[in-house]
Amino acid sequence: LVLQGATPVQLLIRNLAMLVVLFIAAAVVSCLLTPVVTPYLFALLIKAFDLSLTYKNAHVLASIRTGLIIAGVTVLVSSVLTVRSLSKIRPIEALRQSQNPPEQVNALRLIAGLLLIAGSWCMLVLPGLATGKMNLQELAHSTGKNPIESKTTGFIAFSMGGMFLLIFALAVLAPYIVRWFTKGWTRLVPVPSSAWNIARQQAAGRIRRQSATIIPVTAGLSLLMTFSGLLHTLADSLKNLSGAGSGTSLNPHMLTNLMAMLGPALIIVFAGAVSGLLITAKGRSLDAALTYVSGAQIGQLRALGMLDGVITMVTATLLAFIITLISTSGTAFMLDRYLGSAHLSIQWDYWAVIVLVVAGVGAVATGVQACITRYQDSIRIISRTIGE
Repeated sequence: LVLQGATPVQLLIRNLAMLVVLFIAAAVVSCLLTPVVTPYLFALLIKAFDLSLTYKNAHVLASIRTGLIIAGVTVLVSSVLTVRSLSKIRPIEALRQSQNPPEQVNALRLIAGLLLIAGSWCMLVLPGLATGKMNLQELAHSTGKNPIESKTTGFIAFSMGGMFLLIFALAVLAPYIVRWFTKGWTRLVPVPSSAWNIARQQAAGRIRRQSATIIPVTAGLSLLMTFSGLLHTLADSLKNLSGAGSGTSLNPHMLTNLMAMLGPALIIVFAGAVSGLLITAKGRSLDAALTYVSGAQIGQLRALGMLDGVITMVTATLLAFIITLISTSGTAFMLDRYLGSAHLSIQWDYWAVIVLVVAGVGAVATGVQACITRYQDSIRIISRTIGE
């Protein structure tokens, strides 16, 4: 637009108008959906926690107002960032970098990521090092709040804090971590198929553009499974504690309860992930066109389309598993220091189901697009890309 004669003011107004229009559209949809969806969410929570409560339509306007204020602040921050980005645009340099982006390390981003990782390790390790072993005599003479319950609640809070810092670190360091992580785990999967080899090479090449998909899915799954893993680790560790009289009762259906609380957020996360996969469809279309003119069959191209979504979503799931494992291990370490023993709970069956579901979502999101694409127009796609 700048090369076609747009002034800085016109460019600024155009981008800010896009933000405002998107905000208004989202606000209208949210206001219409909130009164409709709220009773169903209420019923889901009541059933999951086995409560006897009656739904009453109250404080809806207050809830909508609070949501709009939060969203408005988000739009304001994004507007400031947009203005900051527009002020740095150099049209010729931007055009060249879009065709061949420079491979350079952002020192500030790298330092911020390392500081976040260091902060997460401090939250996961230091509380355990500063905690002495539980004093049974003190517990026997305690009145009021149970010291075990108070201590373990603090452990869980530190572990959740460490989890959030790890997610922030991943978001900051994604350009340097995700690509090599994808290349690593896909190379370890022994699939003797040319389609798989091509798919993993293409995925590793375009994975930087998939961060908008990978980071939200990783954050959502990490939040759910870390909560569940911490509670199961705490429950299993307290079972091994004899004679302490902890009085801690944990619902055996904890994951169901967590799904009831976090389910709507997870649905939004996966919807955003699918949207991210569809937004990057143009890059996949060019890759498919180049592969087609190189001699690939239609069936192989459709398999490549499905595998692209599978690799992207499984990468996000594996990253979430690593973050969850680190956070849960921190809790187990703290409990071991305090209780004298601890049991690390890794919910393999839940993770297996999650991998299958997430891989299926990715396969459908990109596979449908691959099935409806007309590969006979590959020459036209390539020509349009190079400007002919």
